Amino acid sequence: MKRLITGLLFVVLFSSLLAACGSSGNKGETSKDPSENAANSEDMREKELVKLDVVMMTANKDDKDMVVEEINKITREKLNVEVNMTFISYGNYVQQTTMMLSSGKGVDLLPIYMTPLGTMANNGQIIPLTKLIDKYGQDLVKAIGSEYLEAGRIGDEVYGITTGRDLAKAYGFELRKDLADKYNIDYANIKTLDELEEALMTIRENEPDVIPVVPSNGELVRNWGWDTLGDDITNLGVLMDFGKELEVVNLYETDFYKEFVTRMHKWYNNGLIMKDAINNTENVGTMMKAGKAFGGFVNLKPGFDVQETRNYGTEIVVSEIIPAYKTTSDVQMATWAISNGSKNPEAAMKLLNLMYSDPELVNLMIYGIKDKHYVEVGEASNGQSIIDYPEGLDATTTGYTPSSGWLWPNQTAGHVWKGNPADYWEVQTEFNNTAIVSAAYGFTFDSSKVRNQMTASTNVVAKYHEALMTGMLDPEKTLPAFLKELKAAGIDDIVKEKQAQLDKWAANNK
Repeated sequence: MKRLITGLLFVVLFSSLLAACGSSGNKGETSKDPSENAANSEDMREKELVKLDVVMMTANKDDKDMVVEEINKITREKLNVEVNMTFISYGNYVQQTTMMLSSGKGVDLLPIYMTPLGTMANNGQIIPLTKLIDKYGQDLVKAIGSEYLEAGRIGDEVYGITTGRDLAKAYGFELRKDLADKYNIDYANIKTLDELEEALMTIRENEPDVIPVVPSNGELVRNWGWDTLGDDITNLGVLMDFGKELEVVNLYETDFYKEFVTRMHKWYNNGLIMKDAINNTENVGTMMKAGKAFGGFVNLKPGFDVQETRNYGTEIVVSEIIPAYKTTSDVQMATWAISNGSKNPEAAMKLLNLMYSDPELVNLMIYGIKDKHYVEVGEASNGQSIIDYPEGLDATTTGYTPSSGWLWPNQTAGHVWKGNPADYWEVQTEFNNTAIVSAAYGFTFDSSKVRNQMTASTNVVAKYHEALMTGMLDPEKTLPAFLKELKAAGIDDIVKEKQAQLDKWAANNK
C-alpha cells in the first residue's frame, strides 16, 4: 500500500510538473511524436567533417586515445563528426569547466555538475536546447522521457539534459567489509548515527592505524535529508525533512544543523574523523583500498557497493541511514549541455542524441574496448551483456577505468557490471519511481533577483560550512559568527525570494 501511495503521489507531481512547464512558444515541442520529427527525414551526417570537444569528469584513463579512436569510427560513420575527449578529475572539475565555459574554448559538450544549471543558463555559459532537441533529439527524448527532460527547463527553455542514472538519492556510509566482518559489525542494520558511532568507536579502539571516517576531497556530508531547491553545494534556503512541507528555511540556523555539526565536532575530538579533514585531497575509496580508512559518508543507490568494489578493488559494503527521496535538484544535478562557445551546436546535439541512444557508443565511452578493458560474462535484461574485467586486470591495472557511468549520458543503454542483477537498470528505475518525492518536485528557483546576496552568502558558506561539517570547528564558538555573517550577506532575502517563488509555483499547480 505504501508503494502504491508513493506511486500515485509521483504521478500527481509529474502531472503538476508538466502543467507548470506548458505554455505557448517552444515549450512542449519536444514531446511531439518522433514520426513527426524533422530529423527522421533528414540526414544526420554533417556535410563536412566537424570536430567537437567533449569534456567529462572521471578517473585517469591511460588508454584514452585508443578508445577515442574507436569512438570516432562510429561518429565519423554516422555523423561525420570527430570527437576529442578531455577527462578532468573530480577535484578540479568545477574550476576547470568554469574557466572553459567562461573563455568559450576547449568545450562543445559537457555535463554540468556541482554548479546549478540555472546559474550556467543565467550567466549565458550554455545555450538553450529546445529547438535543437526538437530537430535532432528524438532518440534522446525517448531514452530519458519527457518528465526528466522537463526538469532541465530554466524559464522557457531546456538548457540541460539529465543522465540515465539514479534520479533519487539515499544517504549513508560505505565501509570496508573485511573490518566489518572482523569485528562483527552488522552494517546492514545500522540505521542511525548513534549505531554508526558505536561501529566507528570499535574501529578506533581496535585499529589504531585506520581512520574511522574520511571525507572525499574534503567533503564529509553534502546532504542529510533536505531539499536544496537547486542549491546543492551552498544550501541557501532549503526544505527540511525530505521536502515534505513547502516552508523555506535557513538550514544553518535550524536545530537539526546545530545538532549535526555538534555531533561531528564530538567525533572529531574523539578521533573518529580524519584530522585536517577539510584539506584532504584523496577519495575515501582510494584510502580504503590502501588500508588507511574504514569508510565515509556517501550518496547511495542500488548497486553502489558493487560499483565501489569494482572501482577500488577492495570489497566495500554500505549502511543506508537516510531513505531514498527525489527532488528537482537530483534530476538537475548532472545534466549535459552545449557550451555557448560551441561553433557547431547542431552537430553537438546530433552527437548528444547518439550518446544517449547508441549502445555501442555508450559501452565504448563508459567501459572501453571489448576484450581489452572488459569481457562479456552473461546476458543482461536490456539486450546487452553482463561484463567483468578480463583475467589479470582489475580497477588498479586496467587502462580504462569504468568510472562515473552515472555522469555519462545514458548508461542504461549499455552493459551491466558483474555483481549487479541482470535487470539492474529496471531495479534503478524502480528506485527512482518509489522514492519519497519532495513537495517541491518540479520547482526551479530563479536567483536573478538575489544574485548579489547569493554571491555574498556563498562566500560565507565556503568560509564555515565544510569546516563545521568535518568537525574541525566548535559550533558553540563558530556557529553564531557564521549566522551573523550570513545575515549580513543577505540570506534572509534569498529565503524570502525562494519562498515567494515556491508559493507562486504551488498555487499554479494545485
